[in-house]
Amino acid sequence: MIGGGNGSRILRKNMVTKNDIDGKRRLPSEELRARTQLLSLREQLEHNHFLLERLYAASAGIMQAVEDGDVHVAIGEIVSNLIGSEEAAIFHYRKAARRFLNAWSVGISDEQLRQLSDGTSMMWRTVGEGVTQFRDRQNELQLQSCEQNLTASVVLKSGHEIVGVLLVFGLLPQKNGLEWVDHQLFKFLETYGAVAIQLQLLRKNAAAL
Repeated sequence: MIGGGNGSRILRKNMVTKNDIDGKRRLPSEELRARTQLLSLREQLEHNHFLLERLYAASAGIMQAVEDGDVHVAIGEIVSNLIGSEEAAIFHYRKAARRFLNAWSVGISDEQLRQLSDGTSMMWRTVGEGVTQFRDRQNELQLQSCEQNLTASVVLKSGHEIVGVLLVFGLLPQKNGLEWVDHQLFKFLETYGAVAIQLQLLRKNAAAL
């Protein structure tokens, strides 16, 4: 029994308990959950801030183009600078004639534009269903040769009227694919891009009278 008391205290003091990992106290489960929730909320805020910055830039570009520029070019700059593609085209859609008219393009050959003007499976599905179509959700057997590298066919719709489609082809090399913010920008262009195109066309028609 000699020295038993002191030795026990020293032993307990030097023991590594189950609450210690690498010399750090393990956090209670409640605190871990709280920290995880804080990190999740912070990530959401950062994502939203990232999106709002891009939406602001997109909106400012379109508004400026409506006043003294070309809306098609402004949409192309959004696709290039914010989404990440330098191969795109905008086609107006004439429902009565069931025709697509090329209004603007970049990085697309004349021959490919000619083929696209007849419409592709994704373009017809876009106007038929009234929703944006994505390449990775299509039946490979139904795709035409001119749309093999088409990433998205974005519907441009004002109210119930389909104004046209925005075709986005190959993405820049540094992009592995479309991201969450890209889909949000497409949704922005679906409505506000269409309204801006309509307004610009109305102004041109009015000026021609």
